[in-house]
Amino acid sequence: MKNRVAVAAVLLPIVYLALWVPWQHQLLFAILVTVVVLIATLELMVMLRPLKPFVPAAAIAVGLVPIACWRAGEPGAFIALVLVIPLTIIFLSLSVEREEPLGAILATMMPVAYIAPPAALLVALRQSPEGFGLVIVMLLGIWANDTGAYLLGRLFGRTKLAPRISPNKTVEGFLGGFIAGTAVVWYGHLVLQAHGKPLLNGYDALLLGMAVALATPVGDLFESMIKRAAGVKDSGNLLGEHGGMLDRIDSILLATPVMYLGCYFTGVL
Repeated sequence: MKNRVAVAAVLLPIVYLALWVPWQHQLLFAILVTVVVLIATLELMVMLRPLKPFVPAAAIAVGLVPIACWRAGEPGAFIALVLVIPLTIIFLSLSVEREEPLGAILATMMPVAYIAPPAALLVALRQSPEGFGLVIVMLLGIWANDTGAYLLGRLFGRTKLAPRISPNKTVEGFLGGFIAGTAVVWYGHLVLQAHGKPLLNGYDALLLGMAVALATPVGDLFESMIKRAAGVKDSGNLLGEHGGMLDRIDSILLATPVMYLGCYFTGVL
């Protein structure tokens, strides 16, 4: 527990400052996102090591996309992805060390599809006029979901949610997290509105909160499925008892596209 508190005490101020500081049009936040997703990509590559992925191509792709999004918006991120994918396939095709090129290609493409797009959308969300508030509300909703799931799961958890993927998760914990996450996102939007931010109305905020609250555990379960297939408990040990970096951002990877698309289609972005 002391290690968890120490890690949180270090990470939370860094994330808050990167969100708040408007230096160079949110470049600091884009750099932070890039570093985090690069670490997560390397952890994923280690788990996929039996398939012999081409690590440099995956790292370049994932690292390039958030910076491209910061520099040129969503079109820049899309162009970066389009350019990197064929280059990766060419590199792999020329590699004589890979006896199973299809498996290597799929393993290399996985972080490009799984990690890079959410990273780009997170940078794009932060760069929107109300990006600071939107990202904070989303992160608070994710953390509330995790906390609610943990507390109700410990107190009332009886029914296993997905025993073959994540034995410790329960239906009761899922419901607790869903309610807590929905409430925080909904209330967060009301607070932003009270401060004159032209965001969602109460009904749309409730629906978006429910969507983010649903995406949070699904993102966690998806990463758990990868870890189970790889035969590991955590993606790494960088953060001590918190596991690896990918363990910390698995929910964010799915919640971010949901948050971005919800804000986009409701006219907030």
